[in-house]
This record gives sequence, C-alpha cells and structure tokens, in this order.
Amino acid sequence: MRHTLLLAVLCTTLGSIGYAQQSLSLEDAAAILYSNNNAIKISETGIEIAKTQKQQLNSAWYPFISATGGYLHFSNKISADANIGELADDALQALAQTFPSLEALLQQLLPQLQQALNSLGNITLSFPLLEQDITSIDAIALWPLFTGGKRILAGKIGTSLHRQAQELNTLTTNAQMVLMLNTYYTLKLAREVEQMNTENLQFMEKLLHNAKRLKEEGFINKADYLVIQVARDEAARELHSSTQSIQIASSALSAVLGKEINGEELSGRWFVLDSIPHINAIYESILQKNAQLKILEFQEGILENNEKIARSNYMPNIALFAKQNLYSHNVPKNLMPRTIFGATMQWNLFDGLNREKEIQKSRLGQQQASYACNQAQQELLTAAISLRSKMEDATCNINTLGNTLQLARELLREREKSYAEGMCTSTDVVAARTAVTQASTALNLAHWEYSTSLANLLALSSDTHKFIELHNEYGK
Repeated sequence: MRHTLLLAVLCTTLGSIGYAQQSLSLEDAAAILYSNNNAIKISETGIEIAKTQKQQLNSAWYPFISATGGYLHFSNKISADANIGELADDALQALAQTFPSLEALLQQLLPQLQQALNSLGNITLSFPLLEQDITSIDAIALWPLFTGGKRILAGKIGTSLHRQAQELNTLTTNAQMVLMLNTYYTLKLAREVEQMNTENLQFMEKLLHNAKRLKEEGFINKADYLVIQVARDEAARELHSSTQSIQIASSALSAVLGKEINGEELSGRWFVLDSIPHINAIYESILQKNAQLKILEFQEGILENNEKIARSNYMPNIALFAKQNLYSHNVPKNLMPRTIFGATMQWNLFDGLNREKEIQKSRLGQQQASYACNQAQQELLTAAISLRSKMEDATCNINTLGNTLQLARELLREREKSYAEGMCTSTDVVAARTAVTQASTALNLAHWEYSTSLANLLALSSDTHKFIELHNEYGK
C-alpha cells in the first residue's frame, strides 16, 4: 500500500513536470504572426520591389553607355570612280573662272586641249573605299540633358510607389493582426464554452446518479428521472459540439499564425475599457492614419504626375552623345573617324493625338481615384459607427449578464436545497442549471463581441498594435 501511494505521487509529479501546458500570450502570438505569416512576408517583399522600381526610375539621371558591334559582307567592293576627261574639263572651267586674264590664252589652246580631252575621255580612274567584309566594335554614350521634366516626375512617382508599398504593408499587417485577434479570442471563447459544458455535464451526471437512488427509494417518479436523463444527454451533446468548435478555431488560429497550435493555454484575458472614444475622435483618427486612404491618395498623386509627364511630351528632348571605335577591320579612318561626339535633339511635333489622349486618360483616372477615396471615407465611417455600437451593446450586456449570472447561481443553490428537501421537481433544478450555463455563455460571448469589435475598430486607424497595450492595461 505504501509503495503504491509513493508510485502514484511520483507519477503525478512527473506528469506535472513533463506535460506542463505551455502558455500563448498575445505578445507571443503577435511575434509568431510577424515572423511566420505569408501575407505579411509578401507585403514586405513588395516594399523591396517598390524600392527597386524607385531606383530604376532614378537611373534616367545617369548616362547610358553601351557597346555595339557587327560584321558586314557586301556583294562587291565599294569604290569611287572618276572620268579623267570630265575632271580635266572641270579643271579648265574652274581655271578660267579663277583667272580671267588667261581666257584669251585658253581660247587659242582650246583646239589642242579639246583633242587631248577627247583622248582622255575614255580613261576612268577607280579608287577603292571599302572591302567586301568589314567589322567594327564601338562604345556609345548617351546622356540626356533635358527631357521636359520627365526625370523629376518619374522620381516623384518612384517615391510614391515606395510609400504606397509601405502603406500596403501596414494595411496587410493590421488585417492579419485583426484576423489573429479574432481567431485567438474565438478559440478562447470555444474553450470557455467547453469548460462550462464540462461542468454542466458533471453536474447533470451527479444529479442523475442521485436521482437514480431517489427513484429506487421511491422519492421521485419515473418522469422526474427522465427529465434529468434527457438533460444529461443534452449536456453530453453540447460538450461534443464545443469540442468540435475548439478544433475548428485552433486550426483557424494555426493558419493565421503559420504555426501549429497544440493545446497551448491562451493567457489573453477579457477586458473592458473605462469609456469608448466619441465617434468624431475615432473618425478623425481614421482620416489621419488609415492605410487604405493613404494608398488611394498616393494613387491619385501618381496619376497627377503621369498627366504632367504626358504634357512634357510637348517639349523637345536634348542629349549629349559620344562614340568611340574600339576595333575595326577594313574601315579606313578617313571614311569613319574613330571618335565622334556632339548633341542631339528630338522633338515630336505630332503623334496622332496620343499625348492628348494620355492627358485625358490621366485626368479621368484622377477623378476615379477621388471618387474611390470619398467612397472609402464613407464606408470607413459607417464601419466605425457599427463597431462602436457593437462595443456599447457588448458593454451593456456584460454589466447586465454579470448580475444575471450571480442571480442564476443563487437560484441554482436554492433549487438544489429545495430538491433535496422535496420542495421542487427535477425540472426546476435542470432549468436553474441551464440558466447558469446560458448566462455564463452569453457573458463570454459579450466579452468576445467587445474584444473583436475593439480590434476591428483599431484596425480602421491602422493601430491594431495598441490592442495589446490596452489588454495589458485593463486586462488585470
């Protein structure tokens, strides 16, 4: 007997050490969310992509350097042909125009010269210029000097894209944080309900056991016994249903966190604020901090800069260019200099009204973004009013149901005493116990409604991290 007792104590001690239930606080859940959630990782990668796009747009301020090369084969050699007679005739005419005093002498010599020119007219000289096969490799540099403001506007667009990606990350983080808080407290609610249903089942089984003895001794009839038995079966069914709800809520929380939750104890508590902020203060905070509104504002700014870029197409583009030959074969320097530099200008005078349509499209896009921003503000205000009303209702229910639960427990104690004294029926006891379970469930549900509504309300101001601060302050 002594050895058995020592073994039982040892097993109990080892079990409490080896299988101690781990705790999952709101801070721990948030840390897991930030490190494992795929949606947050995607939005963080989007920031890096936007940063790269910004750097890519700023590259227009630097010169473009490239290397070109090629091999050409001609069907024949390229040369310059000249007729000697025509060249001599042209030379005589040029000499007469240059020296008018020699005109008389040239008239006297013209017969002899004409004869000589006729004899040279059949002679053609050929000067080779390029061979049939040529090769050339060149380095070319182009540096835009004036683009009508396109580079400045492109830099502004790049900055807007980067900040827009940051706000999108804020929006995603807050959305996932709200989802985590909802699933966290949903799992907490499911476990609270399971605990109540477990206590309810234990109560009904104890009541059924006592009722069976009273029935055997003839103190109650079969109908009273059947009432308790039906209530016991209903309690078992409710417990099974709540167990299934825990599995679903646990899977949902694991999916959001990106980590499997294996029965960790949730140390997060229900809490209620001293007062709910006025709707005007809430709406003002939403207008200042909401990430969705900021994203729409950045989109409108990008469209405005796109319109300015379209207008800049009316201005010419001016750039410096330079070319340096690195290698050439069969390309004489006198035909193609090795080094060339200069300035170039391109001015598009007419492009089929493409610029005008681009300006019109940008204006319409700005109007669309403005309408979307106004619509988003109205929807956010409606959501804020709805969530605040839910918090007020939940606060009222919490205060009322707290008193109701105390009264229900007092009623249950009185019913149990009366039942033991034969002053009430089993139906009265079952009804009193059911009232305790319903009041307790409704109270936890009101706490859940308050907590999730507060989390969603803070998300409208992109301020969900404040939920944990409020929890630590009021959840004591």
